[in-house]
Amino acid sequence: METLLDSETLKKYEEETNEYINKKNVEKLFDIIAKNVLINKPDNVYLYIYNNIYSFLLNKIFIIGPPSLKITSTISSSIANSFDYYHLDVSHLVSSYISSKENDTQDKQSNQILINDDIICSAVKTHINNLDAKKKRGYVIQDFPKTNLQANSCLQYLPSHVFVLIADEEYIYKKYEEENNVKIILDTNNQIYDEQSNLFEIKEISTHPLEEKVKEYLRCIPGVLEVIGNNKNVINLRDFDEINVVDQVMVTLTPII
Repeated sequence: METLLDSETLKKYEEETNEYINKKNVEKLFDIIAKNVLINKPDNVYLYIYNNIYSFLLNKIFIIGPPSLKITSTISSSIANSFDYYHLDVSHLVSSYISSKENDTQDKQSNQILINDDIICSAVKTHINNLDAKKKRGYVIQDFPKTNLQANSCLQYLPSHVFVLIADEEYIYKKYEEENNVKIILDTNNQIYDEQSNLFEIKEISTHPLEEKVKEYLRCIPGVLEVIGNNKNVINLRDFDEINVVDQVMVTLTPII
């Protein structure tokens, strides 16, 4: 069976055909469609393409960064506002997803949903599938993927870009202090000192919430980077101030917009 480009009709207009393919980036379009079909393996290929063709063509941006810092949200908002993309915050997606599940049960207290990778991935998938792909040209998902399992799920969406903001423990704590106008010092005995405590009264706690989030972030980032592979754009926050980080992301995105 002859392939499309072997068609006798197209051979008669080979020069015009090649010019059109290059000008309209036709090969990329077919590549995107083929990859989506092969990943999802629908029973009815033609109906699947018909129903999802606009979704295939959306620019898909994912971004993760250090916990409790504002930079991830700042970049996500900048992308969404500049290019009129959907802005999806994973924490909001999960909350909405869980609420919908709880509404399906009569006894909410006995059906508490444990938030894990499966729940997070399902929440993201549900919201992406419900987007009106004709209204906007893309979406940016904030705080996803955070783990290697989430990263595997992310790859199924054929992301245009995955931005990974990396920072060490010292930077995260210092930036958190600046953004929240607080002073925290965690010692080896899991104590927290803050400027609102006086010199002789030290508040002892078992574990500071931020400390646990930072540990999880530092533990999971290597796995995410490995899974994402060549699809990632890694930005070390120590190398840029906030404005330059946003500019760096925008420059990277410009060719796909």
